[in-house]
Parts: sequence; structure tokens; C-alpha cells
Amino acid sequence: MNGKRLGNYVSDIIEDIKENGDKAVYKYLKKFDGVDLSEKGYKVSRKTIDDAAKRVSYGLKAAIKSSYINVLEYHKYEYSQIKKNWVRNKNGVKTGQFYSAVESAGIYVPGGRFPYPSTVIMAAVPAKAAGVKRIVMVTPPNKMSAETLFAAKLCGITEIYSVGGIMAVAALACGTKTIKKVDIIAGPGNAYVNEAKRQVFGQVAIDSLAGPSEVAIIADKGVPVKYAAADIMAQVEHDSMAKAYLFCESRDKISQIKKELPKEALKQVEIEFCALDKAVEKVNKIAPEHLELLVKNYSKIVKNIKNAGAVFAGYQTPTAAGDYWAGPSHVLPTNASAKFSSGLSVMTFLKRTTYIEMNKKNAKAYKEIADFAGSEGMEYHKKSAEIRNIR
Repeated sequence: MNGKRLGNYVSDIIEDIKENGDKAVYKYLKKFDGVDLSEKGYKVSRKTIDDAAKRVSYGLKAAIKSSYINVLEYHKYEYSQIKKNWVRNKNGVKTGQFYSAVESAGIYVPGGRFPYPSTVIMAAVPAKAAGVKRIVMVTPPNKMSAETLFAAKLCGITEIYSVGGIMAVAALACGTKTIKKVDIIAGPGNAYVNEAKRQVFGQVAIDSLAGPSEVAIIADKGVPVKYAAADIMAQVEHDSMAKAYLFCESRDKISQIKKELPKEALKQVEIEFCALDKAVEKVNKIAPEHLELLVKNYSKIVKNIKNAGAVFAGYQTPTAAGDYWAGPSHVLPTNASAKFSSGLSVMTFLKRTTYIEMNKKNAKAYKEIADFAGSEGMEYHKKSAEIRNIR
């Protein structure tokens, strides 16, 4: 489906849900997911969430809890570093800024080939750390796994809906009888979800438009071959659109890594022999979602990296550490957007409000404001400053 057809297709569904609400949602759930939820509704009950948590194995619960703790600790620290900034200019006017959380956030958890409890944590926890009061989760009905619901419960999410795709984005943005509209929609999705997010932007905020996943690997002559091969395969297994780049300073290591990779996987990998400094230049042009520095002296390289969603430093740090466990959110910029944007974080869910405070001592400031406003013909702007300057 080309861009224009996709845009029209998505637009029609959004308009239908905007006009017909839940009735349209049920129609598309039946059409796309093969489920009829019109009788019981598509809101997930607290009992369903609690029962699902009981089905998750002890070992997996421990891993998910550990991930939750790490991610929460990281984003709480991130929030603690946001300061109120105040300054008085030469005329004595006090200016500054402060931050406040959005009231509500919709977290989109994709279906795909596998369940994604990691996405629940990586999208919801930054919102929680930012102080968002209402966090809503949506995910396709046929992909609502026990571990995904357990992760949601761990994050304190009790408002969950079994709806995905265009319908979920439209319902979150427009609101229905079942789902009250949100202020921001965050979380990765497929091309249909991305297009829906693009179209509703303005009615609500969105985090980003995520493209296929990508990793770039810079490797030196000492790189452990099996590490590099495993990390490339970890990238390729996302889907057929996922992309991997390998820049290595050793032809011998390139040859060995290729032998470790299946022929099918090689179709999704670009491999190039080049010096490490050249590899850095190429990476900065690509601006990858993930960047692995499989080099011994990675600290010398990091300072020259300008464009990357996340950096994984050293032989012992796989991308999977960021995907599941380390702390920073794994929702990262793709399609070279790391040149101008950042990954999902506490800041995604905060608004910055500027602050201005004047007093009667600011005579010169009032006069300059009045002069400026008068030059633009804005007489009442001018007057509003002048009347405050009367002694």
C-alpha cells in the first residue's frame, strides 16, 4: 500500500471512530482481529489482570520486576535532574521556567510475533516517574499475554483495553464512551499505527513516529566474533524490515562473522571494512537507533558520537541490555531521526511552562515594551505596559 492509499485508508477509519465511537471500534475488532467484543466490551477487567499475573512463572516475574526497578530508578533520577530555572535580567524582570506532567497518557503495546511486556515497562515507567496521573494501555486482543498484563499491573496500570492498530490510536485521540481521550500517545507500532499517530498529532501529542528497528556496530580487530554475530542476529529477528550495519577494522573478523550468520540474515546486514574513525563518520550520518561499540577503547570513540538513539559501550554490553533491563527506555528514534530527536523519557510526558514576573521598579522595561508594541501598531499592547508605568 503506497503512502497516499495508506493515508486515506487510515483517515477513513479514524473518521469512522470519531463519528461512531465504540460501535466502529467493535466493527474493526471483528474485521481485523476476528473477535466480537460488543457484548462484554473491550476494557480488560481487574480480575483478568490479576488472574494473568498468577500464570507468569516465578523466574520471569523476577526478571520483569528487576527490569521495572532499574527503569524506575533511572527515570526517577532523570526527573530529579530537572531544575526550576530563574534569572533576573538587567531590568530586574524575573523570568524562568517550570515543568508539569500531562494529565493522561496512552501507552501503545504492539502485537507482532511476540508478546512485549518490555514495552509496557519502557513506555509506562517514564510516564509514572514524570507524575502522569492516568496511564492507559492498549494492545491487540489476540496478543494480550499474561506477562504483558503482569508488567502492566507492576506499573500500576489498571485501565487496559484490548484494542490495537488504527482503532486504538483513534480511540485514544478522539475518545469514545469506553475510552476517555488522552493527552499523549506513546509507544512503538507498525506502519498503520505510525500513520494513525501522524494523523492525530495536534489533537493529542505523540512521542515519535517509529520506523523499522536498526543497529549499527563498530568493531575493532579484537571483537569476539560470536558476540558480534549474536548481536546482529538479535537485530534481524525483530522482523524482515530490521536493519543491521557492521563497520569493522579487520577483514579477517568480518569473514569470521559472516560465517556465523545464515544466508537469509545477511540480506538485512550491511558490512563494511573501514578504520574506526571512518566508522564513526558513517554512524553519525546513519544516526542509528542503537549503536554498539564492540571495541576495547570505546571511551575514545564515544566523545565523537553525535547521532545515535542509544550507545552500548564495550564488548560486554549487548543491545538486549537496553531492550529489557538496564534503565533508559528502549523506545528510541529511528530512520535517522536521532539527528534531531531523542528517545522516550520523563521529558516526553512533561510540559515546560515559562514564567515572567515584573514589579513597579521595572520602569525602563515597561517603556521599551510600550515602544515596541507601538511600532507594530498594537495600541492596547502599548497601553497595557504604559498604565503600569504611571507613578
